[in-house]
Amino acid sequence: MRALRRLIQGRILLLTICAAGIGGTFQFGYNLSVINAPTSYIQAFTNETWQARTGEPLPDHLVLLMWSLIVSLYPLGGLFGALLAGPLAITLGRPTSKYCCIGN
Repeated sequence: MRALRRLIQGRILLLTICAAGIGGTFQFGYNLSVINAPTSYIQAFTNETWQARTGEPLPDHLVLLMWSLIVSLYPLGGLFGALLAGPLAITLGRPTSKYCCIGN
């Protein structure tokens, strides 16, 4: 009986690991495709904004560096948003906190 229980627990653990691995990689791949789809538009926007402010376009390696920073900071924004959403909803209430960060 004890051996059967350990076998079942082992299978459940294996299935849990597989589900977490597949689910995690799916989310990671989806987030990469969401941020990488508009790459050329965001790079062009960054370059145009820089040129409008300074009068000179960014060199290609700096456009790539700016894009790398944007992509690497994207998950941090999601993390901070997720951490702040709960306390804001508790403190301000759902309807108020929904419009708090939008700018209305």
